[in-house]
Amino acid sequence: MVFLWLALLPVLSIAGYSVLIATPWYQSDQKERWQRRLSDNLGVDVRFKSIEFPSPHQFRVDDLVCFNPETGREILKIAKIQASMDRSGWLVEVESPVLNGEQIHNAMQLVHDRYLCRPQSSACLLGLLMPELLISDTANVTKLRNVNVGFKPTESVSKLMVSYSMEETKFPSLASFSVERDHLAESTHWTMNSKTAATSCKVLSELFPSVKNLGEQACFLGTIEGSQNNQHWKTTVRGDFYSIDLGKASLPFGQPFQGVGKLHKVNAEFSDGSLRSVQGQVSSNSCSVDTNWLDQQFDIGVLYPTDSKPGKEMGPRVSVNRLGVQFDMDLEHGLTFTGATPPPSDQTNWPSLAAYIGNKPIACTNSAILQKNRIATALNLYQKTDAEIQPTRIAKGRE
Repeated sequence: MVFLWLALLPVLSIAGYSVLIATPWYQSDQKERWQRRLSDNLGVDVRFKSIEFPSPHQFRVDDLVCFNPETGREILKIAKIQASMDRSGWLVEVESPVLNGEQIHNAMQLVHDRYLCRPQSSACLLGLLMPELLISDTANVTKLRNVNVGFKPTESVSKLMVSYSMEETKFPSLASFSVERDHLAESTHWTMNSKTAATSCKVLSELFPSVKNLGEQACFLGTIEGSQNNQHWKTTVRGDFYSIDLGKASLPFGQPFQGVGKLHKVNAEFSDGSLRSVQGQVSSNSCSVDTNWLDQQFDIGVLYPTDSKPGKEMGPRVSVNRLGVQFDMDLEHGLTFTGATPPPSDQTNWPSLAAYIGNKPIACTNSAILQKNRIATALNLYQKTDAEIQPTRIAKGRE
């Protein structure tokens, strides 16, 4: 009889445990304990509908939501999570995630502080797979596809790697984003490589508020590199911006232009929250310019017609058949710009033109300069939100 009871004991224990875990009390207690555990580990308030453990190395979570612990605002919600662990680490498949676009900066800061800045010797590789990620705010929804995230922490260096593609762009290849934290130097270096996959400026705007002024349809092809330590941070942006709204982009200068254009060969330097310098070329084959503003530039000598000046009889705005201007702007030297539009083929002695306006060739004074304090005004405007920006005429006289 004793041997019979000993033989039945494991079976009875498993049966009893199966009954226990099926009770509403146990499931509710398990849910609350894991919500507290995940909240403590992630640094956010975590709530979900249910959690299951099919095996010791697997779990499933339904309807998970993460909230900012200070403001209570929603950061992320996920319909379903399925995770499994093998020798290499955890692999987590995420279904229907939605990231609050207004919380991107907070989310990245949380990942940086809670994970990248914590040296770990025993943590395993973490991989996240998301077929689609929605980034949503009050005005827009942006879709990222084929999002793969890898996180590898060590005692000396921790790395985060992300790859993704944008929906509905002419450049469907994968872009990548990587962050590396040097625990010994207490510094972070990060790189975004978007040379072959356009990244919407709506995604970048939470990190660089100034790109909001390029318009809703603007996208970026290029690289962004940044570094930061306990005292300072700096970022370099190199590449091209497509489908920019020239009206919004020229708003700090009085909004003289309307239409769609491109920014080529951009090289911009940010330091400690401010745009310090930017070089590049703006071009467009489909825009217009304010006639009064154009007359001001003629009067102060920044622009001059090589033939005859477009007259006011053309109306309050005049069509720009072709625009091409190189620019160099920083707080130390102000703004210089030169024409980048080729002259007519039969006029080899002409300078490079700024534009063809009303089919009339227009040149700009070689290295025309705007005073640096006026450029400071423009750069400061580019740090503000759209609601704060008021049109300001900068060029009142030639310096």
